[in-house]
Amino acid sequence: MARTKGDSDLMTRTSRAKLPKRKAPYWMSMEKGRRLGYYKGSKGGNWLAWFYDSTAEPPTLQKALGAADDNSDADGKMVLSFSQAQEAAREWFKEAYHEATGDRVTTGPYTVREAIQAYVEDRKKNKAKTANRMDGDLQRHVIPILGDVELAKLTRKRLEDWKATVAASPTHRAGVEGKSPETEDEIRARQETTNRVWKNFKAALNLAHRDKRISTDAGWRDVMPYQGTKVARLRFLSIKEQQRLVNAAASNDFRRLVQAGLFTGAREGEIARLQAKDFDGVRRTIFIERSKSGKSRYVDVSPEAGNFFQECTAGLAPAGRIFPRTSYDRKEKAPSGEWSRSEISRMMKAVCEAAKLEPLVFHELRHTCASTWINAGMSLFHVAQQLGHRDTRMVEDYYGHLCQTAKAEAMDRLAPVLGIYTPEGNTAPEVQ
Repeated sequence: MARTKGDSDLMTRTSRAKLPKRKAPYWMSMEKGRRLGYYKGSKGGNWLAWFYDSTAEPPTLQKALGAADDNSDADGKMVLSFSQAQEAAREWFKEAYHEATGDRVTTGPYTVREAIQAYVEDRKKNKAKTANRMDGDLQRHVIPILGDVELAKLTRKRLEDWKATVAASPTHRAGVEGKSPETEDEIRARQETTNRVWKNFKAALNLAHRDKRISTDAGWRDVMPYQGTKVARLRFLSIKEQQRLVNAAASNDFRRLVQAGLFTGAREGEIARLQAKDFDGVRRTIFIERSKSGKSRYVDVSPEAGNFFQECTAGLAPAGRIFPRTSYDRKEKAPSGEWSRSEISRMMKAVCEAAKLEPLVFHELRHTCASTWINAGMSLFHVAQQLGHRDTRMVEDYYGHLCQTAKAEAMDRLAPVLGIYTPEGNTAPEVQ
């Protein structure tokens, strides 16, 4: 820990109490271009940090560090003593230097734990929606095994061993440890989980390399994900099963939610947020304002779906929710409101039991909708657009096999159109 610098005006409660209250903070210099500040308020003071770099834009940065221990004992987090404020300022100066110059201050060996922490903070700063899940995955699968390892000591073998350990580890659901993967599908699914974690882990290591916390990425550059893990066995409901599912819904509001999922392939949250103004009855489109990726999209619907949405939006104000929860929720003891994930999950389970179908989650309606589109002849490119994917890669992985039937049917329709072959004599008809 760095030595605490002294300042007769700021270092004790008594000396700070004697300072007159004023609009400007009291500053003490720690190093060139770095200061610790104290602002005295009517109910106690607050610590500030100030950073200056003439080459930066803007050249001056400032940060509030926390309350001073004028009235309460210091806890090192919310309330800081004079020495703790200096330590917090020094830590922030490193971030300020990085923001001003793009370089990182290296004060010692940089560990995997530190690299992951910096990466998660960067993702949250950039408002990545998956930041919390990403953090949970890395904390669960990486930190216990490699957290204290220096980045300079990472090797391809060490990371391959880590991958094998994660791929063979038991599953964890809701805090309950499961069993290790045994079947082909279980092994494939666990390897896919490992790939997801490795993708984020590698991104954290690459960020550390870009920030010059390590001079080379040779330790992980050639570590590849598991191959052949995308062969997922998705469940698709047949037309009759879709009808049974819809008919089994006990409440009208949930029945409409299920119908919307089967018609649009939209996620449950996207459907629950739909407003009357999002439906264009002329063009038969649904506007999804905010999707998982943060981008908006339009979903084209069939004539049947258009009639369904026309009925659901009749009489609604433009901002009116199309699919509000109007049935009584016994658990929440509320007659109306917005849908919650737990409630949708409970109701899907009950509807599947009533329809005599194997249990499925609402997201599987999205898969069913996509399969229906493909079997009707829609291209993978257009399916990807409908679902909100950037390209067709995920659609190809999940639904590509369905195209075999669609392609065969297309060929059946094409064969008599060309008319360039006849069985008799293997010659084309003569030109008239």
